[in-house]
Amino acid sequence: MLPRKKYLRVLCLLSAASFGASSLVSAPAQAITHYTPPVTVQVITPKFVTKSSSVSLKAVQVLSPTVSKPFSVVGLTWLGALPEGTIFKARVREAGKWSSWNEIPFSDHHGVDATSLEASGTRNGTDPFMTAVADAVEVIMTNKSGLAPKDLKVELIGSQETKQDRALLANVRNVDATANLSAAAVTPAGGVVPRPNIVSRAQWGADETWRDPVPRMGTKIVAGFVHHTASTNNYSPEQAPAQMRALYAYYTKSLKYADMAYNFLVDQYGTVYEGRNACTYGDVNPCDGPSLPVIGAHTAGLNSNTFAISAIGNYDTQAPTNPAALVESIASLMAWKIAPYGLDPNANASMISSDTSGLSKYSNGMTAVTPVISGHRDVGKTACPGRYLYPYLPAIRARATELLLPVIRDVSVSPLNLATTSAEKINVQATVPATAKWSINVTNKETGALINSVSGVQRTTGPIHFAWDRKDQSGNTIPDGRYAISIRASVRDLSLPAVGKVVILASPPKISSKMLLKRISPIKTSVSWEVIAPEYAPASRYQFRISGDRTQSWSEWRNAAQSKFVTSKWRHGQTYYVEFRSINVVGPSNVIQKKFVVPSYTPPKPLAVSEISFATVSPNLISARWIGAVSDYESDGFYVRTSINSKKWSPWTKTSAKKTYTAIKVATGDKVRVQVKEKNLSGFSPAVIGRFTVSQ
Repeated sequence: MLPRKKYLRVLCLLSAASFGASSLVSAPAQAITHYTPPVTVQVITPKFVTKSSSVSLKAVQVLSPTVSKPFSVVGLTWLGALPEGTIFKARVREAGKWSSWNEIPFSDHHGVDATSLEASGTRNGTDPFMTAVADAVEVIMTNKSGLAPKDLKVELIGSQETKQDRALLANVRNVDATANLSAAAVTPAGGVVPRPNIVSRAQWGADETWRDPVPRMGTKIVAGFVHHTASTNNYSPEQAPAQMRALYAYYTKSLKYADMAYNFLVDQYGTVYEGRNACTYGDVNPCDGPSLPVIGAHTAGLNSNTFAISAIGNYDTQAPTNPAALVESIASLMAWKIAPYGLDPNANASMISSDTSGLSKYSNGMTAVTPVISGHRDVGKTACPGRYLYPYLPAIRARATELLLPVIRDVSVSPLNLATTSAEKINVQATVPATAKWSINVTNKETGALINSVSGVQRTTGPIHFAWDRKDQSGNTIPDGRYAISIRASVRDLSLPAVGKVVILASPPKISSKMLLKRISPIKTSVSWEVIAPEYAPASRYQFRISGDRTQSWSEWRNAAQSKFVTSKWRHGQTYYVEFRSINVVGPSNVIQKKFVVPSYTPPKPLAVSEISFATVSPNLISARWIGAVSDYESDGFYVRTSINSKKWSPWTKTSAKKTYTAIKVATGDKVRVQVKEKNLSGFSPAVIGRFTVSQ
């Protein structure tokens, strides 16, 4: 619902009202892509009761508190002129609680052009006041005369969120970007602007029988206007389609417009909705409405050859909660719409106004000069699109400008990794803009030396292709290595951002005959092998498989950490066959087979530990630390003994293989010696002595 404005009530809540309600209900179709959920339109004829009167202001109750079917839009419509100074206010009951009073503004600068064919038969009306789902309403009116406009009606419109609405959002988020590019708009300079994701009228549930069957069409686009619906900001992404249906009903059923007023609408989460339909109802020929210059009813006097994007919400009372999404969606849509006409978002547009309402800044016959991407307030006497959205127009223009710039698209280089022995060519493709001078260059990635190149001029926006046969410009086959493929283009004096890929030409790894088996403990065996691979295409996977029955059967290929594995299943004296292979970016290596007979465990004696270091733990305690020598063989642990002040050595004390420190009790001034050695099955390592004097 809209942020509420406090209002001092001047009315008694007594009078009754009579109303006639009519429901416009369409059965929902089964498919998400085309369905028309129920939309309820209640038309209430008010009874007027004067509640207060003074020389300058009279307050009239239009509608006493009235219970109704659920609704989410309140509007008032009438015929003819509105008495001077008239203000309408309403309050609604939502979830059992009455809201505060809200002004419902009237602004005919949002309407149809008075001189257009669409103006015939339309009603004047307030902006649609959108709420959360409500079930009761009260309306008051104040003005100088106390008189109501002719044939005043209160319109209550409701459409509930459906399961199709909830599923729709997932569909929109999963739209294939490639499909969007196939419907891209192309600028005269060759810029390619992808089509934004647009929720179609069929998807959000428009009943096409409500609109005029034949839309009024312009001949081109000269400008786009940013609006806001001045409605509630309190809605979820899934509720936005229902709001679209309610707005559509208000414009067509209440105000009697030919169709939705705006060409497009964008919710506060960035989802874009198709507004006014540009296609003839019932026409069997394909028609892409969003791409056509249909005339809307959004900017009084300036609807012809323009279009409007309206942000769903009130951005005069509340800042956008997700401005980045809103800016991106509006800018993307603006860029896509103006692209075919070669318009500059930062330039001005000129058009002749047909406004006779007096609420446009440009009256009938005047030339309106306004930015190509404008806010409604730039041409109308209005706050639209609101004090909090209008400051984002420079960002919208800047982003649209980026999207309109010609760029190199759809870059493909395949394959990126190729074996030297392959006869396959490397195919380079891209889409470049019309009139672009382009080149594809192949250079040595390490030295920058030019290897090969091709160039041309593109007549129309489209693909370029180069099948590189891995030869230099002289026709010589190049050696293995890394090669950079870059695509460059320029349009007139504008150099487009270069794009590129790196290709690796290499051989698969090789397994050498250097293989080593070690019995590293009484039960563990280590097997390692040597892999030879180029630095620019190192082995990324190391694999082996084992046969314990003289190659009659094999295990599955297993991955190893680097080129080594350890097993505890092999037994002394048994025979095993092992096959080895490795893989890099261009493929697998050769497979080498090796026979192993498991030897007995006879390790060499350990090497000496590293130098012993000391640290003071407390005034009466120090620690001694060391690092054991690196070895594949299993250790039985370390042996430590100490001597203080040259006295007799203590007995040897054993620690585990993982414990490489000991704690020693001392006194100030003690001279400490520590001796450490390591043991395995074959004996001890050389002993290492460390010395330390305990300071004060």
